[in-house]
Amino acid sequence: MSSPPLEILRTVNFSLRARLSRLPDRHSHATPIAPSEFTDMLADLRQATECLRSLPVSQAPFTKMAHEICEYRSHLQQLEKILPSVQARLLIEKARLQTARTHVAKAVAWAEGSKKTL
Repeated sequence: MSSPPLEILRTVNFSLRARLSRLPDRHSHATPIAPSEFTDMLADLRQATECLRSLPVSQAPFTKMAHEICEYRSHLQQLEKILPSVQARLLIEKARLQTARTHVAKAVAWAEGSKKTL
């Protein structure tokens, strides 16, 4: 039977693997990821952090745990590479939406002004 920390890391790694496959990297446009998935990913990362902090320092991890820790580290390194491009795309989208909002506000103001003159 597996220990709870091992199961936690396995679950987190499974979740991160799935989310990383959907995150776009610098060169591809993967399936869009919902904002709630970023919140869930943060919760997973916090859970893994607490799990790793609870491991005894003096005891060397056994093979399965060492493998999961290695995979978790790899996922963190992938996130480190991908997240800047995701942030850049989100900032571009935010600017586009702000431009569209300004355009709509100007159109509404023009329409209101047109009503008064007619």
